[in-house]
Amino acid sequence: MANLALDALLRRISDSGLLDDPVAEDDVVYGRARLDGAGADVMVNVDPELEEVDEPDSEILLAAVARILGMSEAQWTKIVEAVATEIEEAVADSGPIEEQTDLRADIDPKSVVVFADAVMLSLAAPRQFPDSRILVQLDEDFEIEDVQVIDDEGSETIEFDSLDDLLDHISGPGER
Repeated sequence: MANLALDALLRRISDSGLLDDPVAEDDVVYGRARLDGAGADVMVNVDPELEEVDEPDSEILLAAVARILGMSEAQWTKIVEAVATEIEEAVADSGPIEEQTDLRADIDPKSVVVFADAVMLSLAAPRQFPDSRILVQLDEDFEIEDVQVIDDEGSETIEFDSLDDLLDHISGPGER
């Protein structure tokens, strides 16, 4: 059943033209697309959460993909500002910062994961965090729910059974 649902989602995404050359693999549909507000091309993963839902609502997922890709520049700027402010506040007491580049100018979107009720952004900040990436969870209204800076050095790929498992992992023990 999961393969049929994933194939149906792949057909809908292919027909929509939202992603370039979408592929279905490992229970997600992915492809490249333009994130309009950021003016950048990103990898987009659409996760129908097949382990939790027998028949995902393709229309909700397509609408979520269209919304994030069609985000305005003003909305993107608001997200970048909120992410930078949260990170700056978190590291304010850690001593002098060597890199004086404004984090807002350093943030570059790399990928987007779309769920029916949330979006996860993976951002690079090569000057401020050369060996890390910034993960940002957005709700349906693009309000920030969580920001994490994750070390990429020596990292391994980990698969999660659900969005909740992923959030538990990046939040750390006892924070959810």
